[in-house]
Amino acid sequence: MFKKYFLLFVTLLGITTSALAQQTNKQFVLNNTEIIPIHSKITGRDHELVVVYPSSYKTNPTKKYPVLYYLDAYWDTPLLVSTYGNLIYDNQVPEFIMVGLSYPSTADYGKERRIDYTFTAVDEKSGKANLFLDFIQKEVAPLVEAQYRGEKTDRVIAGNSLGGLLTLIAAYQAPGFFSGYIALSPAVEWDKQALVKVDSHYAKKHKALNGRMFISYGTTEYPAFRDPIIDFQKQLAARKYQGLELLNYAMEGLDHTGIKGDGYVRGLIWVWKPKKPAGPSGLERDMTSAK
Repeated sequence: MFKKYFLLFVTLLGITTSALAQQTNKQFVLNNTEIIPIHSKITGRDHELVVVYPSSYKTNPTKKYPVLYYLDAYWDTPLLVSTYGNLIYDNQVPEFIMVGLSYPSTADYGKERRIDYTFTAVDEKSGKANLFLDFIQKEVAPLVEAQYRGEKTDRVIAGNSLGGLLTLIAAYQAPGFFSGYIALSPAVEWDKQALVKVDSHYAKKHKALNGRMFISYGTTEYPAFRDPIIDFQKQLAARKYQGLELLNYAMEGLDHTGIKGDGYVRGLIWVWKPKKPAGPSGLERDMTSAK
């Protein structure tokens, strides 16, 4: 009898302890963020926007901010939130709103991004970048600028891999809409390097390609993926387009996704270099005030 009640007591204790743990343990939440569902009439599909507000957003209700439109938000939002905070503390970039392009949590991200981020069709589930760029220009940006105080004249687009490919094609297919481009390990090899052909065709008719552009790759990436990026960097630099401020960058010893940390830091500094705030870094301010 004692054994039976003892076992019952232990079981109840376990349940109680588990229940308390569920009540008291909290999940880590990213502050100043909001997920906005949006159905696109242009793509015909459901999307989500992950909006990250600067810390002064609520205390400056009339202020407008530059906007970073970044791809693959379902993966890269935590990294970019942290990166943004570090750069703000170091006084390297101005305050800006981040708008991450995402999909509902039930979506297959790999399939969705392949549809939206590629500009030539190799099968029925690719090649819709023109529609996705229209979605950003005609549905997302107007919403952000009308309701969330985004600037109309200072937009930056950023992405990695296929997201980097879309970032670069945006310079050719949406000229003048973005002022900055951050392409991390862009998939230049897509469809037999179709991007190279786009640039070659563009160069025959245009002498200008406006914007500040950052293109990077990791030196240990798979050569068949890496080498086309290197060749495209050289081709673009040789064009000497008017209005293009280009920074080509190689990240020693890093592979395809490991480049994101350093890449976003350097890319954001580069595209907003003309708007770098005056004054000391946070560390200098802290150390000076402590004396």
